[in-house]
Amino acid sequence: MSENKKKQNIVLRIAKSIAHRFVEVRQEMKRVIWTSKEKLVQVTVIVLVVILAAAIILSLAGQGSKYLLQKTGFYNQATATTTVATTAATPAATTTAAETTAAAATTTAA
Repeated sequence: MSENKKKQNIVLRIAKSIAHRFVEVRQEMKRVIWTSKEKLVQVTVIVLVVILAAAIILSLAGQGSKYLLQKTGFYNQATATTTVATTAATPAATTTAAETTAAAATTTAA
């Protein structure tokens, strides 16, 4: 019976601790000085404008560097290509699957 009471006490203490934490958070949120709606909109617009400006600047820098690299021939580097001469297969060198199987069978039978 005492173990059951200990488990109930632990659960009760945890529940009280969580409830106390919510009370503290609620009290702290009442003390916070919130910005006005106008100020919030103003700061949001500023942040969006800065993000847009940064995106435009980075895009222009990327396109400019791409243009410069193309004009200097960076992307047009010569690549070494190797050509291999191939010969037509002769009828004597060509074997079918049936011929290969028959040759293997005669080799294992001997």
